Amino acid sequence: MDFVLNRKGGVPLHDQLLAQLEMKILGGTIAPGQRLPSVRVLARRLGLHANTVSGAYRELEEAGHVELRRGAGVFVRAGVPAALEDGRGLDEMIRLALNTAFRKGHAAPEIRTAVERWLRASPPDRVVVVDPQPETTDLVAHEVRTALGVPASGCTLEQLERDPALLSGALALALPYHAAKVSRLAPGAPVKTIHVGASPADRKTVAALPDGATVLVVSRSAIVLHFAQALVGSLRGDEVLVETRLASARADWRRLAPVADVVFADALAAPALRATGPRRLHELRLVGEDDLVRVRRAFGTVLARD
Repeated sequence: MDFVLNRKGGVPLHDQLLAQLEMKILGGTIAPGQRLPSVRVLARRLGLHANTVSGAYRELEEAGHVELRRGAGVFVRAGVPAALEDGRGLDEMIRLALNTAFRKGHAAPEIRTAVERWLRASPPDRVVVVDPQPETTDLVAHEVRTALGVPASGCTLEQLERDPALLSGALALALPYHAAKVSRLAPGAPVKTIHVGASPADRKTVAALPDGATVLVVSRSAIVLHFAQALVGSLRGDEVLVETRLASARADWRRLAPVADVVFADALAAPALRATGPRRLHELRLVGEDDLVRVRRAFGTVLARD
């Protein structure tokens, strides 16, 4: 009974041992009724801590693959599934399929390439917004969920660098200057860019303000504040006064909101701003209609099915 453990591959030794034991049982290499080596013997043979081996045996017992006979040892149970449709749960079905592929002579890199090709061809089942700032990911994810009704969450570039699997099965959204890095961190994951832009209604509101008017912009995201200030400046220059505040600076914007000529707030900050009784409140959106159309198209089959 041979085992190959990679101590530098990043996969816990417990997981490697468990997977190899289960694949040997599912493939018939370890036959029903066969006694497994004792915890002490296998731990010494593989240079593992006894707890690592006993933990793997315990999980095999919980999965129904082995039984513990007190005073006799650990034995493989009869009735272990031999066909894919008999697998109990996704992990077991995957291991059955892998075991079949290995027995037919396919190597691990070949199998990995085939699996990744099939996963890339399947439509995404959720959106993951990637940005350095978690406030921006939360805001964009909220807008996507509200507009399209699809599952959406966020992760930072740092989190993605630690775990590229966060984009497995997902459509990634990123601002143009981060999209290339997202693609490098998670090769093969579909990535679409979103472009920050003002709606015609927002532009019309700013253009119609009288000289000397005060504009208050409140957002959880610093990107929204920078964008809004640049937008007003490009339309009106120094003709109007622009005040920007993070949503966390509650005391500041509560004082300014009632006296500003117009208040712009992002979708997450708008409810709290509305409660202050501003003269005019406009809700800013980071994701434009064109971007939403492209995201909806990527989710076409999922949205049609739902």
